[in-house]
Amino acid sequence: MIYVATEPRIHWLVPDDRHFDRHHQWIQPRETLWAIGVTDYTQDTAGDILYIALPAPGTRLEEGRPFGSIESGKWVGQLYAPFNGIVIASNEPLIESPHLLNQDPYGQWLILASPDPEAPLPPWLSADEYRQQLALLEESR
Repeated sequence: MIYVATEPRIHWLVPDDRHFDRHHQWIQPRETLWAIGVTDYTQDTAGDILYIALPAPGTRLEEGRPFGSIESGKWVGQLYAPFNGIVIASNEPLIESPHLLNQDPYGQWLILASPDPEAPLPPWLSADEYRQQLALLEESR
């Protein structure tokens, strides 16, 4: 009898050191701020990223509402706020060189934001839960 591993196999990278949301964005704590970026799945699906629109520092984020966009030759996608808060910084070098997201989506944050202390943080996916979601997507391809 031959035994096969039951661990889902996906071809997208998913690091263990951050959270993920249903919009294929990652959220990572950095001291008092949270970094927000896009996943390997997002950059792979988009293709060559040509343009990124990000909010200015001081912009209020509302959970689930758009805060920016990413464009490629074949795709335009909205970026959604994963929590209520305030934008502290936008990654200006990334706006000038959006192709960097294709090269290293987990090394490039889009914005740094401070969460609203009065609003609870939503239940994001762990890396393992996100891998399971991607495995389901891969099965349907």
